[in-house]
Amino acid sequence: MDPGTSAIQHGSTRRGVLRGESFILSHEQGHADYEFGGKTIGLFAGVALLINNITGPGVPGIPNMFAEAGWVSPTFFFILIWLMSTVSATMYAEAMRRIPGNEHFRGRLEYTSIVDYYFGRWGYLAAQIGLNGALQSLNIISVIQSAQVMDQAIAAVAHRSCGFNISPFRTDNVNGTLIAHSTDAWSCLDLDQLGASTPYTPNPWGCHVVITAGYVMTLAMAIPCGIFNLDDNMIVQVVAFILTLMCWLVWIGAAFIANPPGGWHLDAVNTNPVTGSQAGVLGTILFNFGFVTTVPSWVNEKKPSVSVNKTLWLSTFLCNVIFFVIGIPGAMAFRDILQGPATNTCLQGANDDDGGQCYNGLMSVYTSNDPNAHIDKLFNSKATSFILQLSVYLFPIVAIVSSIPVFSIVIKYNCVENGWSRKSAFLWGVVFPWVAALPLLYQPNALSQFINFSSLFFVSFTDFVVPWTLYIMMVRAEGRWGRRPTQVYDSTKLNSVAEEEEEDDGTAFSNDSPSRRSRAGSSANEETSLLRRKNNAVLEHFAIPPSWGVSSQSKIYVSAFLVLLMTGLSIGGVVLTIQQSLTTTWVCWSVGGS
Repeated sequence: MDPGTSAIQHGSTRRGVLRGESFILSHEQGHADYEFGGKTIGLFAGVALLINNITGPGVPGIPNMFAEAGWVSPTFFFILIWLMSTVSATMYAEAMRRIPGNEHFRGRLEYTSIVDYYFGRWGYLAAQIGLNGALQSLNIISVIQSAQVMDQAIAAVAHRSCGFNISPFRTDNVNGTLIAHSTDAWSCLDLDQLGASTPYTPNPWGCHVVITAGYVMTLAMAIPCGIFNLDDNMIVQVVAFILTLMCWLVWIGAAFIANPPGGWHLDAVNTNPVTGSQAGVLGTILFNFGFVTTVPSWVNEKKPSVSVNKTLWLSTFLCNVIFFVIGIPGAMAFRDILQGPATNTCLQGANDDDGGQCYNGLMSVYTSNDPNAHIDKLFNSKATSFILQLSVYLFPIVAIVSSIPVFSIVIKYNCVENGWSRKSAFLWGVVFPWVAALPLLYQPNALSQFINFSSLFFVSFTDFVVPWTLYIMMVRAEGRWGRRPTQVYDSTKLNSVAEEEEEDDGTAFSNDSPSRRSRAGSSANEETSLLRRKNNAVLEHFAIPPSWGVSSQSKIYVSAFLVLLMTGLSIGGVVLTIQQSLTTTWVCWSVGGS
């Protein structure tokens, strides 16, 4: 190589290193250690965290989507979005690691700061809007789902759940008569019995803004968890994962016990003009796989020896298995009574002139004791009935403490890192979703519409388009600045690594103040000390392993294709959702009991 060319490339590389390490220092300065967690999250805890994050309170509604759409399109999109989301997360993690000064994730950078480094200020502002839109939407949806299920759980135990109606006004039944208690400021309802009689028993809270007992209880459990850091929540995440797994096993068993009329079957495509639709498929699946924005926060606090690829691919694969083993058997067993997320009806409701009961998820089915569910044998035994009911009422509690606080903490981390005070970050990340969710709690079809539109707009942008575009920028920057040598840390190479880090840091910060150079050297020494104590290898992370021999140009083409594909899918999903919403009737009296 020409010595002149070599010198130019070396100078470009050093400028890139200086820019990256200065960027990291500028984001780390001014933050106390207690504002973030340490690098203490292990493999199992990381898997539990990601599975809780991806599944959350939306799992009981997965059979509804299969029943409404058939099994072909949900199966196709579950596999497609699983692959796309995991690749997106690994690419984002690599772009995070490639920032000079953050080798082996030794620094701390949150989602929006990574975008700021590659795209600049305008990209940072767009990422802030997208990130907060996606995570706040996911949180609001989780609040609504959890509060409704908690109301049902309270009603099952105490035979009623009470609420304060902030907007008391008259709502009418299907036959035009006044719904009792719809004009009362305070009312107590046995939500477990709504729809248990014929004609359908209406819900007086439908279309009203109601502060319910379930809402207050979920808020009381979730808010305290949002105060802590991510690593402080790991014990909660592991326990919640084990309890959630037990609930899922009970539900799967109950679905197999059911004896639906006409036997077990599920249409490949539901062509029924009233109950069949594909509009809710993409939005629902994107909602469940909207986890990429939380990955940087987990990476910042994982142990150095934990593999990013292993954790991500194992977690997302297991989530896909969970979606299939709960979604397909549940849809086959209860296809006639599950309310479609887009059509807002079911076969039983469409065929019943008096307003037949449709259920918005497995938990509603399992608490209804409805003969049309064909699980009478479960309720004939006190033991099986108790186990089934316990699993249903336990699930919202573990879902609340394992999913809602995580999104809140990630929002809080991003705000604090970008200059917000702890108080303002707490109010925005932890408190605001509860304020925004309250008016939507008992609005007809608000949940499914909110899931579809927020997923198609915000989640598709922040969890897919941004990471792939950022990966393209990273590959291009790698060619512009020159590729910095990388090395695998292990117990036999720690001394050479420490020397290399000290040399790099000393050169990069030669023009900085002594305090900044001291801080950089201290960071490198602490990392080396930690690695020496752990005596474990720290593997270099690549989204696409170098051993595959994929060229930079091919990486750019693949990422660009994925951006175009997701953009096209999102536009198509929005069009389908709008078309479906124009033909869907919002019925106040049917809310909450299903």
